[in-house]
Amino acid sequence: MSVYIHMGVRMRRSLTMALSLIIVAPQVSAEALRAGAAQSVITPELPTEHAVYLAGFGHNRVASGVHDDLYARCLALEIATPTLVVCSVDLIGLFYDDVLTIRRAFQQKAPAASFLVVASTHTHAGPDTLGLYGPKPLATGIDGRYLDWVDGRIASTAADAVHAMQPALLKLGRDDHPLLELLQGVDRPPRVKDPFLFTMRLVARSTGETIATLVNWSDHPEVLGRKNTQITSDYPHWVRAYVEKQLGGMALFFSGSLGKVSPLGDQVALLDPETGKLAEDESWRKAELLGTEIGRLAQRSLQNAEQVNLNSLTVQSEIVFVPMQNSHFRAAAAAGVFVGRKPLYSGGKLDPAKEKRDLPDLGRVEYATGHDIQTEVDYVRLGAAGTTVAEILTIPGEIYPELVNGGMARYPGADYPEAPFEPVLREQLKTTYQFIFGLGNDEIGYLIPKAEWDEQPPWLMNAAQSWYGEINSLGPDAAGAVLGALVSLIRPY
Repeated sequence: MSVYIHMGVRMRRSLTMALSLIIVAPQVSAEALRAGAAQSVITPELPTEHAVYLAGFGHNRVASGVHDDLYARCLALEIATPTLVVCSVDLIGLFYDDVLTIRRAFQQKAPAASFLVVASTHTHAGPDTLGLYGPKPLATGIDGRYLDWVDGRIASTAADAVHAMQPALLKLGRDDHPLLELLQGVDRPPRVKDPFLFTMRLVARSTGETIATLVNWSDHPEVLGRKNTQITSDYPHWVRAYVEKQLGGMALFFSGSLGKVSPLGDQVALLDPETGKLAEDESWRKAELLGTEIGRLAQRSLQNAEQVNLNSLTVQSEIVFVPMQNSHFRAAAAAGVFVGRKPLYSGGKLDPAKEKRDLPDLGRVEYATGHDIQTEVDYVRLGAAGTTVAEILTIPGEIYPELVNGGMARYPGADYPEAPFEPVLREQLKTTYQFIFGLGNDEIGYLIPKAEWDEQPPWLMNAAQSWYGEINSLGPDAAGAVLGALVSLIRPY
């Protein structure tokens, strides 16, 4: 194995500073691929002496029960070294500091050459792990004991996947069925979607039995809506259940380009074959039908899957400092909403400085004044016979689909109408199998094209009211910082 660590800190056009890590596995025999999978339940205990605040739909939504368990599911892939471990966790999101904590614990249990990716499905019916959904504004919803426990649980599950590795074969699938686009709703211009579904199936070389199946698709796991108070992983629960029933082994679901893409409302209409009627919006039946349909399409993608004799694996990772321009997030940081798990930086160094400021919605509050937040982007290349055959990108938040697929637009009312368009991710990629792991290693909110940024009236398209999105974004420069760093990892190859 060759390991190259570039320690230079450099300034980018977006005022982003970066630290790069490149881990390269040499080309070896195609029979050297090993894979392992493991899972563990991460559902918080109910009832409990403290309220479990559910994340995703405002404040003070308290869990009343458990419909289905939440899981951490991990897949390990190894070709000589390094070992790549990807974990999908049924949470609204984890901050980068939590991922670093998980990695430290994981390294104590697994080989030092392992690289761990932790991506959240973004379920809107799991515990608040970000702090933003507590009993009231600027009051955290995080249970520190649960979060510490779940960090350790994820690390142990990742290590279990490594220890379960065995000789394996890899099959890759992709589906572009028109139904995939119909299962996504978008209510903000431009109405661009990311309907592509990608799959990865690992089977045991000795028996042909499934070790794990990875499914990657884009839609907010929020079918149940804000009225639901039962813990659930939402429609990914039924995706995994269907895939596991049909193919065996363990199924992992990774959310993709989630920004502004939702199954809520009548844009996504599902006919219930049992009743002959449309499933009611925000119902368990709609969640089941959506998840089962995605499961069927995932199985369909693998019917003509391409078996790949994988013999190389390269991981490239870059730390990025993204400007923090959201005043509410700054107030939340100063108030302890993030319980220290999302600190601010200036000049690449921790900056705990605060001052008093008056904010329109919050009054006079403590205000964190550091310039940036620290996050990470990753680019993974899987190779066969000297050719890249599949790619994995991690996105540290909820990226708008037009930044992934193209279709950015200029509208009257935009705050930065002449801003350059950011690079389109899929145009940079080189393979048929392009896995996008949203909320990969962090949750920094929405990544919105700067030319479409709309925080001040008049609103886009002369709308009567503001569009949703900016309130949950670091700011208009966040997308450029993240995509600029990703492109710098992809282009040399």
